[in-house]
Amino acid sequence: MTQDPQGVNRAEGSDSGSGGDGGGMPPSTGLPDFSGHSDADGNGTNGLPTYGGTGGPVTLGEPSQRSRNRARAVVLSVVGASVVLLAVVALVLSQTVFRSVLDEDPPTAYPTGPRTAEGQSEYVPDPEDPDIAPPPPIFTQAPTVDCHVPEYAEAPRSGSGTIRGGDLEYTIPENWDFPWGSNSMPYMDQVNAQGRNVEGNWYSVVNLGRVVFPDSEGGYPGMERAAVAIFQCYATTTGVITHFGENPEVTDYRTEAIEVDGYPAWIVQATYNFENPDMLETSSASIVTSIVVEGPNGPSALASDVAADHPDHVQELEEIIASLNVVE
Repeated sequence: MTQDPQGVNRAEGSDSGSGGDGGGMPPSTGLPDFSGHSDADGNGTNGLPTYGGTGGPVTLGEPSQRSRNRARAVVLSVVGASVVLLAVVALVLSQTVFRSVLDEDPPTAYPTGPRTAEGQSEYVPDPEDPDIAPPPPIFTQAPTVDCHVPEYAEAPRSGSGTIRGGDLEYTIPENWDFPWGSNSMPYMDQVNAQGRNVEGNWYSVVNLGRVVFPDSEGGYPGMERAAVAIFQCYATTTGVITHFGENPEVTDYRTEAIEVDGYPAWIVQATYNFENPDMLETSSASIVTSIVVEGPNGPSALASDVAADHPDHVQELEEIIASLNVVE
């Protein structure tokens, strides 16, 4: 056997045509009669090709370029479909099996009823809250009254271990060993006081005395307004302003009704921080306090300033206020 240039094996001696080599079509219009044709190759097969002699396997040539392209397209389609299928499977697993493994204890949400603003009130800041508002006008550097100083009047005699001024009396703490003496103060006479040294010539002092308002100012204005006037005047006329400065910072202020020894009273109190903290070595602030008590014989008052950054002085001020008595 020989192989043609197209790579197809052909049997030797075979005819690649479609029929024999002679014989025209009969003149009739019927079907052609091949019975009279001679065997072209002497084999008596009426001119048809014979394949009986081509025994054995046939060897095929290399596939054509078209076949290669078609096969490649099929392979790519299968691979692409597999990739898409794997992606879908991975997505399903990530949202089901893997998610349940990662979130072993998912938070549980419980349904709640509808929420409304019914029964709720809008928050309104308290203008008197020291943390968000400046001090009230009564805590000013300059007094809002005339700070009238009455004529001197001697204070009643004090008992052992006590200080008396007007109709008020307190127990002297152990370390308050400096007798401040008796003098007149704004809106107070019959004054007596005791002090404790802070440093140098600076003292914590607590004064007691009788409340006196002149008729020219309308007389006694009531315990609240009297306590405010005494507070302002004490802070600005007794030497304290020397250390406070022109614009001291005011903190921890209060003005409210209290009770002293069963009698109605009003307290005004604040901490004044010195504008120049270098004036003293051990203190840079004072607690200024004014208390007016309406006793059976008329109003009496306490006026004081105590070193705010000396805890023992502050504690002893609280003890003095707690020990206040009304003397009839």
